[in-house]
Amino acid sequence: MSDRVLYIEGFHEIPDKVREYLDKGWTVYNAPRPIYGHEQWQGDFRHGVFFAAVAPTDDPADEFNDAPAFHRRNQELDASECMIVSREQVMAYGEEQAQRHGISLADFSYEDIVESYRNWMARQVK
Repeated sequence: MSDRVLYIEGFHEIPDKVREYLDKGWTVYNAPRPIYGHEQWQGDFRHGVFFAAVAPTDDPADEFNDAPAFHRRNQELDASECMIVSREQVMAYGEEQAQRHGISLADFSYEDIVESYRNWMARQVK
């Protein structure tokens, strides 16, 4: 799977559909090509314009609602998983890093902290 698509509150506009499905506990993917899911749509470009939402459970009686296959196929298609990151999560990361390195968080803008957080998250996926 490629890097995650991060929607950082206070930094990115979070599409309503992405928020709606993530709030329901679904997995949302984004890719430059059509991908698999219980729901699919096109939206503003991030990693691509194609989005799909995969429900956390599926109906075993319905052969077309195969969540594990959707996840596997989306990984094979290099789709990125979407995540919403709160401002509080970003600032907690910043505070932890500042303390760890003996620096003052006040010396950095929110944009600097967001960039550091994004770089850290990219390393977590690999």
